[in-house]
Amino acid sequence: MKNVRVISTGAAVLAGLAGTIPTLGIWFSGSDGMVGSAVVLTMILVVLAALLAVASSVNGMLINPGSLRGAAVGLGSLLVVFVLSYVLADGSDYMMYDNVDESTTKWVSTGLNAFYICFILAIGAVLYSSLSRIRK
Repeated sequence: MKNVRVISTGAAVLAGLAGTIPTLGIWFSGSDGMVGSAVVLTMILVVLAALLAVASSVNGMLINPGSLRGAAVGLGSLLVVFVLSYVLADGSDYMMYDNVDESTTKWVSTGLNAFYICFILAIGAVLYSSLSRIRK
């Protein structure tokens, strides 16, 4: 376990150093020439972080197969929330905006609905947890 921490800390330091090079170039050169390389580097680091997170999750599930059921329930719940959000979404107000079609406003409405549903579920979970602790 100690080796994993050393490796992850080293990777984080290297990623930070890689990010400082274009940042310093932008600050000191005063031109926008380094902005493109900073954006590309950021995209690479985000994709790498996402891949490592998925690989870590898969590794954890392979080590503990009992967690597969919990992961399936979580993904299924998230899928239900997104389907419900899409069904409830309304894209009819696209005429109010410039250069936006009905599909775009429907997807924006879907995202907002998903946020509202997840927010309400989170508040409900906190209240349930608090009330169950008070009762005990």
